[in-house]
Amino acid sequence: MEPASPLQTTLLYIGWSIDLHLRGPFVRHSMVRRDFLGQVQPLVSKLVGTAENLSIRLMETTFVPPLKGHPDVDVVLLADGDEAEIHELESALSEAGLPHPALTRTAENPVRFGDTDRTEGPVLLNHFTSASNRERTTEVWKSVSQWYGSVLGVTNSTLLSFHDDSPYVVMNYAVIPTSVVRFMLDQLLRPSFYRTVPKGLSRIGARSLPIFARRICSEIAS
Repeated sequence: MEPASPLQTTLLYIGWSIDLHLRGPFVRHSMVRRDFLGQVQPLVSKLVGTAENLSIRLMETTFVPPLKGHPDVDVVLLADGDEAEIHELESALSEAGLPHPALTRTAENPVRFGDTDRTEGPVLLNHFTSASNRERTTEVWKSVSQWYGSVLGVTNSTLLSFHDDSPYVVMNYAVIPTSVVRFMLDQLLRPSFYRTVPKGLSRIGARSLPIFARRICSEIAS
């Protein structure tokens, strides 16, 4: 993967549990969730239209692997902008009378590969718990990411380093090059996956807790 300049803005990651029901690992369709997204989407467009540096990605969870500890969310909002814009976004969401989020975290972007926002495909949101600090976890993540690039053809990756380490230390926002099922099988059927990814993470007491999503709207500052 080609290195890219990190985002210099503050990032905001919000997850809601609106109507999360699974059929196996697949998130079931929900009219309640559709109505919620219909409330949030025009608000997103309005805020980005009046801001200079604000970018917002609104996503719906589609696939949750059966791993204990992943965030129980079915709607995700990922934003970045200057501190005033992020504060205005948080205030607008609060004043809109939306359900209380299950997860709200601010973050910075220390490392980036490729251009996730301009890559098409299913979205991977890979959350990491870790017994090590953010800096050490980031270094291990960079090594793991190179395996995904060279072996599975992932061309992009944007790391969120959370300001509050509980429960997740970092999260990888990426777009994968195949369907979710094929992506999962491609990694799990390769012996090098186990030598590189779980083994590398276990050395620092880290776990990978991915969920997958589809974009509902993506308003990116120019």
